[in-house]
Amino acid sequence: MNIFEQLEKTYSEIDNSYANSEINARLRGNYKKEGEYNSKRQFNDQAYFLFMFTRLEDRVRTLSDQLIENKMTTLSDWKSKRSWEIIQRQKVNDTLHFMNRVSLLTQKGGKNYNLIKQYYDQRNNIGHGGTFTIPIGIQDVISDMKQLYKDLK
Repeated sequence: MNIFEQLEKTYSEIDNSYANSEINARLRGNYKKEGEYNSKRQFNDQAYFLFMFTRLEDRVRTLSDQLIENKMTTLSDWKSKRSWEIIQRQKVNDTLHFMNRVSLLTQKGGKNYNLIKQYYDQRNNIGHGGTFTIPIGIQDVISDMKQLYKDLK
């Protein structure tokens, strides 16, 4: 079982528990409790989204580091190697932007790149105190993350 399958299982258990409590509160007419459980579900969605995105970030970092190291050791033509030296310096100085790392692994403007960019924007918004700015379904996120994890090479 990979990390996304584990997270999906745990997320579903927690979300189902909150959803049942939310429905029971609504049926009892306790709208304050219903709202509290709805808020808990929203926070849970954000927390699991962030955790899943960190797993994708780690994959992008690992694969892009491997690619950079591979290029530095295999390229002999100085014209080709020079651009990789610049990228490697950014990597070493930790100034290589995440989306630049993504563009090393997938076509910039392509489907996977755009999906990662969309999720990256959401990650940044949540990470800085905001909330989702577009409708996000965690089951869709899990499915996308599983696919992106496989597709990135």
